[in-house]
Amino acid sequence: MGVGKGLTIPSREGFGKIFSAPDCRVRSGSLELFGKKNNLSGPRVGIAIKKKDYKLATNRNFIKRKIRGSFLLSCEVLPPMDFVVLVKGGVTSDCKKLKRDLLSLWTKTKKSNEKNSNHNH
Repeated sequence: MGVGKGLTIPSREGFGKIFSAPDCRVRSGSLELFGKKNNLSGPRVGIAIKKKDYKLATNRNFIKRKIRGSFLLSCEVLPPMDFVVLVKGGVTSDCKKLKRDLLSLWTKTKKSNEKNSNHNH
């Protein structure tokens, strides 16, 4: 099961706007999440992972699959934002830790957004 076209950030748009002026920024373990509000009905995700940190494509693809899967499970509770998950060096093949870090990212993002939306009302 793949992440649909509508749930990913097209490469032509790039991640520049999100990295340069994020509306939210959350960290968990070796993962950092940047978010910027979008004018769409739901959230989208992009993944930035350096070849320098993960030389083998199989490792990069494994991490990307885990991030996309976690995003799909959490996207119903996430605000309509464009998210970019920046993967730093140090993510191991320990699935449980990666899942915990990802769940922590989505939870912190949801809480951060709820806090911000309460301040705006």
